[in-house]
Amino acid sequence: MINQPNVSAKAGQAPVEHYMHMTDSTWTDEPLRSGKHDTLGRLAYAQRAAELIHTTHSFESSAVFGLSGPWGSGKTSLVNMIVEELQREHPKWATARFTPWATSDVSGLLGEFYSSLAETLPRKRGKQVRQALALTASVAAPAANMIPVAGGAAAGAIRLAGEALAKSPSWQVAFNKASEELKELKKPILVVVDDIDRLHGEELLTLLKVVRLLGRFDGVQYLLAYDDETLYRSMTASGAVSPHDGSAERFMEKIVQYPLFVPPLLRHQQISRLNTGLTYASREADDEGSADRRLSGLVDCFTDLLTTPRAIDRYIGQLQHHIPLLPPDEIDDEDVMLLTLIRVSFPAMFNSIPRYRTELVSGHTGEMKTGTTRFEYEPFDIEPLLGVVPAERRATARELLVSLFPKVHKKGQLSVHASRRRQSVQHKEYFDRYFAMGILDHDVSDATVEDAVTSATGGDGGPLASLLVGRPEAFRGLVLSKCLSPTNQPTTDAERIQLAEVLGQIANALPSDDNAPFSVQDQLLTWIGELLVGLDRGTPSATVRAVIWRLDSPALRIRTWMRLENKIDHVYRSDRPVWSDEVTTILVDDSLTDFLDHLKQGDDAEARSGVGYQVHFVLRHRAEHLRSAVKELFESKEVNFSILASRLVSARTITGTKPDWQLSPDFDQETFNQLAPPGDDPWYAEPIQDVDLRDLSWANRRKFAAGRVSPAPQAS
Repeated sequence: MINQPNVSAKAGQAPVEHYMHMTDSTWTDEPLRSGKHDTLGRLAYAQRAAELIHTTHSFESSAVFGLSGPWGSGKTSLVNMIVEELQREHPKWATARFTPWATSDVSGLLGEFYSSLAETLPRKRGKQVRQALALTASVAAPAANMIPVAGGAAAGAIRLAGEALAKSPSWQVAFNKASEELKELKKPILVVVDDIDRLHGEELLTLLKVVRLLGRFDGVQYLLAYDDETLYRSMTASGAVSPHDGSAERFMEKIVQYPLFVPPLLRHQQISRLNTGLTYASREADDEGSADRRLSGLVDCFTDLLTTPRAIDRYIGQLQHHIPLLPPDEIDDEDVMLLTLIRVSFPAMFNSIPRYRTELVSGHTGEMKTGTTRFEYEPFDIEPLLGVVPAERRATARELLVSLFPKVHKKGQLSVHASRRRQSVQHKEYFDRYFAMGILDHDVSDATVEDAVTSATGGDGGPLASLLVGRPEAFRGLVLSKCLSPTNQPTTDAERIQLAEVLGQIANALPSDDNAPFSVQDQLLTWIGELLVGLDRGTPSATVRAVIWRLDSPALRIRTWMRLENKIDHVYRSDRPVWSDEVTTILVDDSLTDFLDHLKQGDDAEARSGVGYQVHFVLRHRAEHLRSAVKELFESKEVNFSILASRLVSARTITGTKPDWQLSPDFDQETFNQLAPPGDDPWYAEPIQDVDLRDLSWANRRKFAAGRVSPAPQAS
């Protein structure tokens, strides 16, 4: 949460009732009905305003009070408190609630005004006044002559009698008559007109005319509530005033004698309200305080954008809806809080963020920098995103974006308050969740992956295999990236061995023709190596060998072991575990025997890949032994140069396309030189033959090698 002293709300506890009510499950934009629920210290202001209305009252005049404040600042709540205090301290006051924007035309507005005023009058003594008001209304707006003549809403709306209409007095005569009748009642009346800034054009001007002239009965006070900025904009649009010359302000000075202002939220009130709401909406607590530090570092963003009670409570209400859409371990709740703040404050920028997904996550445009010898991408400039934000708020918008996507941070700019969770929106595998607010078809929940790894650690590889085998490459890569999370790694040797065996079985079922340097199968083999390198030094060699032999081809075993050897060299250095050398010896012997047998079989040998892995693995560990063995095969005439060369003709395909394997013209001459006996041979003089490059048989590889191989040099 945002740090603030003396905040007593606890997680799971409902917050104090707000100006904009927030119930246990939903937020509703309802004003306070009573000052007893005031949490912003505005009751004293309401009491003073009520007393001002009372002390300025006279049956010889009429006064207008204007309560101005931005939308959502709590005007209606404050109006309700003023009325409550006025009637509590001075019970003689009657209050008329006039809702001008509830009508559809000017005549209806006038009729509604006179009806609202009439309904405040005593049932019996007010009958003559209502008759006078009805006559006044009929003269001011003939279409608006239906007001409660008989008294009160319960009596219904009675149309003015034709006899009264027949007299057809002037408006001034009718107004004076109604004014005298009202004065006789000695009843102070307050007419409350809320949200007058909702009116447009002719309606607004008519209302102001009512307040200025048609409704200024002696003894009747007005309390108008509006947002200055919106009201002035409507007046300008109607042509009543000119923009930016102060004429709107001067116009309102003629209408309102006593301007009142909704007290703005003080900073500590904003923070306290945010703390209460965020505590209620949150479901996470960090005992190390990192969450507090992150949001606390962004407190100015919150206070800059959420300046009214409605803005804060509307924001909290949306969090209450959005945060529970995903389990807590599948998303970073604080990222949701910041993205929601952007969405409610800068909707156009929020809608643009997905279009810049790659750039925001990577921090660059994907294009290389020009004019430099270094391998660098052009950094992504977030100004296009900020262009849709009002100029005075761009610094705040920039700070929020950098906090969510720290890679777009530039040197010399403000410090970064970024998430440390892997489920953050800044990571491409989680980005889409924050805009769909769900786990999409191309995604998989962390919990599902964790359960699958747990099952595999226990010996059941079914769930993990279903996530990796037969799936699209991108999906397998996403699953594997989550599998490799430190939280998913086993902690005991027994679990490591069990998981490694299951992974070996899954690796056998994955595509082996993927030429990508970081294929899922390749990463899976690396994972097996990392599991085995964590075993105790005293682990029996047979146990490790059994794991490696779960892999059903020599190539997979060697690829795994080579990764394991690199890890062992890094982790153990000179003090290597005994089992590593013993299993290495077994693998070398096995590879040597298998390769020699493969050579002896000539063109009839199994057409499989991976022979090259065996050759290079043995050369790495027992090169002289391999050379001697090959020499013996040459001397016994069991193998010739063309057969040996065929094993060093590789195949290739274009990465990123559907595999189309063809023989590669890049013959491995260096390895051939290490294996072939030196000296000349008629075979080297054979011409290059035209062959089918897609025929990967050993016989075709022999033909392909002809004319492309040079004799092995004599040993120096």
